[in-house]
Amino acid sequence: MIDELKQDLLLQYLLNEVDSSTAEKIRAELESDAELREYVWQMEDAFASMAYAAPPMEPPAGLSQRILQIERNNSGRPVPRGRPKIVWLVVPWALAACLAIGCIVLGLERTRLQERTQQIDRELLALQQTNAQIGEELATLEKRNVLAEIKIATLKSQVAAYAAATAVVVWDKDHRRGVLQLDKLPPPAPGKDYQLWVIDPKITQPVSAGVLAVPNDGLIRTSFDTVTPVESAAAFAISVEKAGGSSKPEGQVILVGK
Repeated sequence: MIDELKQDLLLQYLLNEVDSSTAEKIRAELESDAELREYVWQMEDAFASMAYAAPPMEPPAGLSQRILQIERNNSGRPVPRGRPKIVWLVVPWALAACLAIGCIVLGLERTRLQERTQQIDRELLALQQTNAQIGEELATLEKRNVLAEIKIATLKSQVAAYAAATAVVVWDKDHRRGVLQLDKLPPPAPGKDYQLWVIDPKITQPVSAGVLAVPNDGLIRTSFDTVTPVESAAAFAISVEKAGGSSKPEGQVILVGK
């Protein structure tokens, strides 16, 4: 147990208010007495806490000279090994500050990632819209390309007896085949057949596309291709040929169109 007089003396020692001989005696006691050292450490901790809690103020006049004097008095003398009190006071505050800074950094990073995610979502949406627009344009181009490869010909009657008949040919230039639709065409006379012809300017004779079977109602819808390949179909014709057809037009041509 440290008495009050000793406590006052130690307080004066910490405040550097004792003479050099008294300070020397106190230092010797501190080296040999663990209880005194513990008490001095506690007082130093209390002073440090008070220093951190006190508002900033100008140092008193002559403080720097006193500090230099203390350093000169203490130079070369052993000092009792104590705990790093200031460090232990600062460490919790430093850890708290680091934690707060880390939280701020993480918050900013999360906000940045959210903004980046939203930007990516907008870019993906714009890309999807662009892809959809490109798809529509490609579909339009494909339709245009298909239409460019299709030839539609309406065949007109060359004989009054077949004036009521209508015939339309849809020709696929790429695949070189077509579809024929005939309406109101009377059945052929006995021993006769209707035969379809494709006229290619590069071939001297029309190319046969087959014999047409006409039902009683006169409506025909059939696909066809030529017996020999053609490069282009400039026109189409239907003639009345002998039953089973012929290799070249020999009968009367009743419908022609291009």
